[in-house]
Amino acid sequence: MIRRGNIDIWDVIGCRLSEEPNGFLSGLFGSAPHLSISYISRGKNYRWSAETVQVTGSKEECGALQNRINDKLGQERDRPKKLGVFINPNGGSQNSLGVYSKVVSPLFQAANISCDVNVSERPKHMIELVNSFDKASVDGLVVMGGDGTVLEVINTLLTRVQKEADLDYDQPTCKLKPLEIPIGIIPTGTGNGVAKCLNGNMDVVTAVLHIIRGKTNQNNIQGVYSGGRLVSFSSVIVACGFFSDMMYETDRQRWLKRARYAVVPLSMVLFTRPRIFKVKVNLFPGKHPSETKGGEEKTVESKEIEWPVMGVSSFTGDYYNNATDSKMDFVAMLQNSRKTGLFTLLFFKETSKLEFMSSFLDFLSFKRTIFERESLSTHTVKGYRVKMLWGEEKPHPDSKEGRMNRFLDIDGEIMDIVDGEYEVWNHMHLLTFFTSH
Repeated sequence: MIRRGNIDIWDVIGCRLSEEPNGFLSGLFGSAPHLSISYISRGKNYRWSAETVQVTGSKEECGALQNRINDKLGQERDRPKKLGVFINPNGGSQNSLGVYSKVVSPLFQAANISCDVNVSERPKHMIELVNSFDKASVDGLVVMGGDGTVLEVINTLLTRVQKEADLDYDQPTCKLKPLEIPIGIIPTGTGNGVAKCLNGNMDVVTAVLHIIRGKTNQNNIQGVYSGGRLVSFSSVIVACGFFSDMMYETDRQRWLKRARYAVVPLSMVLFTRPRIFKVKVNLFPGKHPSETKGGEEKTVESKEIEWPVMGVSSFTGDYYNNATDSKMDFVAMLQNSRKTGLFTLLFFKETSKLEFMSSFLDFLSFKRTIFERESLSTHTVKGYRVKMLWGEEKPHPDSKEGRMNRFLDIDGEIMDIVDGEYEVWNHMHLLTFFTSH
């Protein structure tokens, strides 16, 4: 790997030649030419920042160094030269446009990256923008928003690729075609789980610098199926029961604006007893390489379980086998999950309100202790199928229970399922993301 001094060429953002006064005397008698080199500095908790070092010399010397640096950066094929940027201005704190102009755009300009910027103006407009965009005109796509915006984009792109390849993507067993163009995620939404797993945090500057660096990794994506068709892809969470109920109530309380994301969950945990419903689940487990002879991955026979639960949740990554007694390292979890193709499935079993409240709060930490609770049943799987079981009489579709039973929380978005049945399968290396981890 090529280095210049103590700065890796991969970590150089860009350089600029200028002549500015270098002290009192030079301010009076002339300017000292120097080259400002912007580079990536790595801090704690995977946080990156943009720093600058100045190299002084004659104008010819600084100009020659600038040309050498630009030549080397130009030879790095992975570094993007042009990006398609898609911004959701209404996500999170509704300041994505301000973040782009003040933070994102200056960094891309410093890296000599041009951008084709697209801003959504109404619900579902992002889908139209992505569908009509010429991907061949850029080296990568950038999404500014939260997990909901990311989900819209990847659903649009992946579905289009499968249609163009004439694949029967509504079948869970269909081997899907990967999306070749890399995607960068800049977290400006309410939920930013994808960015946190890719970059280790939800810092905007860190995300931009990963994109500038140009390194990529292929990630696994889950497909969610119901009623004989693909309902959606997922890159964070798929859940029914308490979690889908919570997201449904959160969506209803829009008058609270962004505060609803804190008020509604807290209110439901403290004052509402989660509904109990019975499920039959077919598990398609996979064994972690550490559990098999010679570290080889093996798939065991499917098994069926049936019990009353408060919620069913699965995650794109293998949280169970990567949990520790300290804070979850989401980057390490994602790196290991890419290799195994396994993910974690949780059942919140019927229990007391106090125990559920304690389990839910513990769940938010993703520490090892959450998986040790008796009120939770944890499974490592490659896929699973859920069927909600009714009593003697099936709830009317328009009743509250009937409506709640057909809702599924997919990456924070509420989607419908058919007859209370759905299945989730992992698809290996389907998406390429900008990340150096």
